[in-house]
Amino acid sequence: MNVCLDPGVLDVAYFQYRQEYGEQLPEAANERNRYTAYRQFVRWCWGYLGKEIRVVIPACVVLSVRNSYPDPGQNYMGFRSVAG
Repeated sequence: MNVCLDPGVLDVAYFQYRQEYGEQLPEAANERNRYTAYRQFVRWCWGYLGKEIRVVIPACVVLSVRNSYPDPGQNYMGFRSVAG
């Protein structure tokens, strides 16, 4: 699962994301790495889905990402469906 957890891979994926979308993710490294790891996993499993299409990530993956890049206050967002 190096494609989703390796810090070097996540850095490359993050810079690709910034180049493609122009958006900058949070400065906190662990928060940015969690977001990028989830994106990497989804792209690896389902390919590019687009902004409005979301899938539930398996709990084993979420736990692995959270254990690798924890939030000091244990504040996590969880799944959010697209309203509409």
